[in-house]
Amino acid sequence: MLNEILFYLLVITCFVRAVIRSSRGLHILQLDGYKPRRYLKWISEHIRNCFDIIEILFIACLLTLFYFFPNFLTEWIFSTICLVWIVIQLYRIVWRKRTPPKKPLVYTARAKRLYGLSLILLVAVAILLVSNINEDRWRLAVLLYSELTVPILAVSSFLIWPLEQFINGMYLRDARKRIKTLQPKIVGITGSYGKTSTKYILHQILSQKYNTLMTPDSYNTPMGICKVIRGDLLPEHEIFIVEMGAYKRGDIRELCRLAPPEIGILTAVGPVHLERFKSIENTTRAKYELIEALPSNGLAVINADNEICAKLAEKTETVPVLQYGIETKNTVKLSAANIKQNEKGLTFTVNDVVAGTAEITTRLLGKHNVSNILAAICVALHCGMTFAEIQSALTALEPVPHRLQLMEGAEGVTVIDDSFNSNPEGAKAALEVLTDFLSEKQGKKVLVTPGMVELGEREYDENRHFGAEAAKVCDLVILVGRTRTAPILDGLKNENYPEQNISIVNNLDEVPQQLQEKLNPGDVVLFENDLPDNYNEAT
Repeated sequence: MLNEILFYLLVITCFVRAVIRSSRGLHILQLDGYKPRRYLKWISEHIRNCFDIIEILFIACLLTLFYFFPNFLTEWIFSTICLVWIVIQLYRIVWRKRTPPKKPLVYTARAKRLYGLSLILLVAVAILLVSNINEDRWRLAVLLYSELTVPILAVSSFLIWPLEQFINGMYLRDARKRIKTLQPKIVGITGSYGKTSTKYILHQILSQKYNTLMTPDSYNTPMGICKVIRGDLLPEHEIFIVEMGAYKRGDIRELCRLAPPEIGILTAVGPVHLERFKSIENTTRAKYELIEALPSNGLAVINADNEICAKLAEKTETVPVLQYGIETKNTVKLSAANIKQNEKGLTFTVNDVVAGTAEITTRLLGKHNVSNILAAICVALHCGMTFAEIQSALTALEPVPHRLQLMEGAEGVTVIDDSFNSNPEGAKAALEVLTDFLSEKQGKKVLVTPGMVELGEREYDENRHFGAEAAKVCDLVILVGRTRTAPILDGLKNENYPEQNISIVNNLDEVPQQLQEKLNPGDVVLFENDLPDNYNEAT
């Protein structure tokens, strides 16, 4: 009787722990867009976070012992094992490590369906174990129950995939129907980097004259854009600005079928998300899908400073092309000169071959933002706005959140928040901003970074180069995560950067203590990139 009670209690405690661990796996799946294969890849890279290796080894020893000595599992031994395992499970439940996520799990309808299916499978396994309570091998198998969370969630994600595709199809058809009914002018924006900043800038400018809606934050996937169309797009919206992201060829083509653009902006093509695209050629073809989707009476706005984009502009014959660039070229419609930057923002002169010149003042930081501003001005002029209207909008422009956003920290410390997913060009621009502060601030220049990700085979070299450049600018470098920041550390050491000025922490939670010990009034801290939870080494 005691054995049965302990067995049932063990199943219950294991089930509770499995439910808790399922929510963690669900969070990772949500961060990766519910892609089952991406989840399997994450599991392979985070085995220690997915399974309790010590528990599994202990269970393996018990099963081996049972295999060679089938009669060893007496009633009192089984009772003892159950009692010990119940205590272990309760300890893991009550005193488990709780690290606040950077982006919390949102229990959307899709998340609830997936979570519900995984719980059903967990209950089914529990019923199977309980129904075989009198067989020793099943009684031992219950010890592995809470370790089944990860495989069950992975299986659930594959099983529910066809249903989710059917549901998504209904939502997408409804969104396309709404677009056809409301018929706003749609501006599509894509690129390896710069698209979100360009979107915010363009929205600020066009809103001075038109009723404009943009996709919020980084809503740049089919379902994210679909949600905006079905929930936020109204008849009074004249212009709809859509950021279009991609992880493979065909993604942007699909987005253009959902929200057919009249104007397309191609900000840049570079080594971002190479882990998924596999090559620059694939990236180029994927981004160019936006230009290919434009109607013959539409407009392509392309960055001439980016070598790949410039070549794409030259081969584009199906739609009119406007090129912009900081480096003046004969083919460029809009260019910038006399660029100056300080802690108050940017000033520069913009020249349009038709509209003339204008002096631009903005609170945005980073010379790369001049390129983003030029792209937005191209579209604004095409839509009938004047330089005076554009100047007014840019003067009032708020910094784009987490993209070189200047903030006042505690006790006279200046913080530059550039924590959105970084890329080589953005990282270079951020260090330039920090360099420009040398003439404005007398304190230390501090860099906090976990490095750059999803750069494929170029990831090590790009991070090492970033470290080498940081060595020329920064007085103190705090690296977040030992493994992922190893290339940055190599770059620092190659430049003979003083080791005493380098700190390595496990996660961002340890950074405040480091800063508190080492900062003084007048210091400047640059937070360059903040990896999402599925890249966290200390998960």
